[in-house]
Amino acid sequence: MDSSKKNDLIGKIIVIALIAIFVAVGIFSMVGTSNTAGMGMPSARVAPQNKANTVTVSVKAMIPETIQRTVLLNGNISSKVETNIYPDTSGKVTNILKTVGESVYKGEIIAYVDPSKPGSAYAASPVKATVAGTIIQLPYNIGDTISTNNSLAVIGSLKDLEVTVNVSEKYSSYLKIGLPAYLSLISAPEEKFTARVSSISPVVNIDSRSQQIKLTLDQKDERIKPGMFAQVRLVIQEEKNTFVVPQKAIKTYNDESTVFVVADQNMAQRKVVTTGISNDSEIQITFGLQEGDLVITAGSVTQGSLIKIAGSSSLQAN
Repeated sequence: MDSSKKNDLIGKIIVIALIAIFVAVGIFSMVGTSNTAGMGMPSARVAPQNKANTVTVSVKAMIPETIQRTVLLNGNISSKVETNIYPDTSGKVTNILKTVGESVYKGEIIAYVDPSKPGSAYAASPVKATVAGTIIQLPYNIGDTISTNNSLAVIGSLKDLEVTVNVSEKYSSYLKIGLPAYLSLISAPEEKFTARVSSISPVVNIDSRSQQIKLTLDQKDERIKPGMFAQVRLVIQEEKNTFVVPQKAIKTYNDESTVFVVADQNMAQRKVVTTGISNDSEIQITFGLQEGDLVITAGSVTQGSLIKIAGSSSLQAN
C-alpha cells in the first residue's frame, strides 16, 4: 500500500473515532442527568404540575375580630315617660282642641266633655293637660261617651324614646343590662339604628312565654317616632379578638369540623378545628388556626389540591 492510501485510511479512522466519542459523551450526559435527578441531586428544573388541574379559590386571612350571635325580634317604639289624661267627669266628648303630634303645656285645655243629662243644662267640662309634652294618642272622637276611667289623651316626649320587645323565655339566660341591639324601621329599611338593653322584666309572661325588655337608643333621631314598629336584632352572645370564618368554610371529615387552608406549594391542606358561637353566616374558630392562615372559603378542593387564589396573577399565595 502506497503512502497516500495509507494516509487516507488513517484519516477516516480518526473521523470515525471522534464521532464515536461525541456520541458516547452525549449518552453519558443524558444518563447522568437522569440518575442525579432521581437521587435528589442538583439538576434541571422539574416541570410544575399541570396548571389545567388548578382550582381557583377564595380565601380569608385570619386576623382577630368580633363575632355576634343575634336573635330577630319585633319591637314597639314609645316615649319613655307617658302620662294618661283623664276627664274630671263622665259624659260626651263635645270638642277636641288638639291633634296627635301637637305640643301642650301644663294646664292647657285639650278637650271638653259634657256631663249633662238629657233635659238638663249644658255644662261643658274642660279636660286639661297635667304635664307638658307632645300628644301621642287621642283615642276618642267628638260624640264619643267617656268615663273618668278612660284616658282621653296620652302625653309623652318625642326626644326620650324607648323600644319595648318581648323575648322568648328560651333566651332568658342570655339577657342582661347593656346588651347591644340593632333596629330597622320600615321608613328607613337600609339604615341600622343602635340601642342597648336598659331594663329587663323580672318575670316571664305566662301566656306568651316571653320576657319583656326595654331598649334605649344610643342616639336621638327625628325619624324615630312613638308608635313606630321596629325590627330588632338583639345580640345575645359576643366574642372579641377571635378568628371567624364563613359557615360554608366548615367541612365535616371523620366526624370532626375541618377547614382547608393554603399550604406550601399552593396546596390545599385540611385542618381540624374547634368551633364556638355562630350566627346566620359566620362561625367562631376557637382552636386549630393561627393568625395569618388563609382559609379557603369558596372552591371545591380536597387534600393536596393545587390552588390559585381568585384575583391573583400567579399560583403563589400572597
